[in-house]
Amino acid sequence: MTDDQDLVRSVSLAIEQENLPWTAGATELSALPLAEQQKRLGLLVTDAERQRLAADRARFAAQEGQARATFSAPVSVDWRNNGGNYVTPVKNQGACGSCVGFCSCSTIESAVRIKLNNPSYAIDLSEGFLFFCGGASCANGWGLTSGLDYAKSTGVVDEACMPYASSTLNNGTNMNCGASRCSDWQNRLTKISDYAGYATIAARKDAIATRGPLLAGLAVYNDFFAYTSGVYVKTASSTLAGYHCISLVGYDDNQQCWILKNSWGTNWGESGFVKIRYNQADLLIDTSWASYSVDVLIPVQWHSNVTITQTYASRDSQNAWAYFQGLGWRKIYTGAADGVTNMLILFAEAEANGRPVTVYADGTYVYQAYML
Repeated sequence: MTDDQDLVRSVSLAIEQENLPWTAGATELSALPLAEQQKRLGLLVTDAERQRLAADRARFAAQEGQARATFSAPVSVDWRNNGGNYVTPVKNQGACGSCVGFCSCSTIESAVRIKLNNPSYAIDLSEGFLFFCGGASCANGWGLTSGLDYAKSTGVVDEACMPYASSTLNNGTNMNCGASRCSDWQNRLTKISDYAGYATIAARKDAIATRGPLLAGLAVYNDFFAYTSGVYVKTASSTLAGYHCISLVGYDDNQQCWILKNSWGTNWGESGFVKIRYNQADLLIDTSWASYSVDVLIPVQWHSNVTITQTYASRDSQNAWAYFQGLGWRKIYTGAADGVTNMLILFAEAEANGRPVTVYADGTYVYQAYML
């Protein structure tokens, strides 16, 4: 019997004996030696980082205790199916401890789609840029919020600007930032303005429902590598393998679980996703660390051949809006009153006659437009 078969057999037996609601099976990771499995993690948890994360969580919990009455999240939310799929495809970090790069980019990608109200918006950020240009390495990993800090201070380029190298995927070879990124990388950055933390389960569910997926960290035990389906609950005899960063894309109170997007490819888990039971102290996700949402900055850019479905104006000065299919509501940029009026007239005419427009807009305002 191989080590892989032995692991799957022992985990399956433990699941049966403990009457747990998940299934173990052979996966690409369960077949690996422990040292290789650990390379697929990468959340750096030093003593200082552990103290910082614990202090953050305590601070957030105190704030949330005062706001508990305002939480009113629905029974379940899944951003893969929430008026569309706002979750980008699952990727594979491979033999590099770059999970923080992957969970950070995934969370930011979903936030962009949600802010644009466009689940089909094409966005694919470069985990390699965020991770290696941010100063991390495959062997050492990165802190839980380090990727968010770099996305705030510098930003992250698109995948085409700095593709994740096959040598990194297969061998855990570090990428050279300067030699790997495209020459115009500074013009291709997506940035966040800030990020916010949530400590309690109620606050996290409220944040997921109202803001979108969250970045989170968890302790990984050796049975997790053999997860194939169901709601994961750690088996009693499993042993700690390390720490990992993932993206919380939903939750389900009926199953008492989080829904998480992993970075181990689609051949692991439920097509790359996993459901994890709430409040498992050993996993740390609910008991020791906060989870984080992001506020994204949508760069100003031209959007071509866009359909207007609604316009709105009030008696307040320069308060005029238009709803662009694939972008959502945008306010006409305030400045000269006649400029706002002229653009509103153009948008109303385009809406009435079914004519598309090309607009120069960011995530809040539309600045220029012409009708096609």
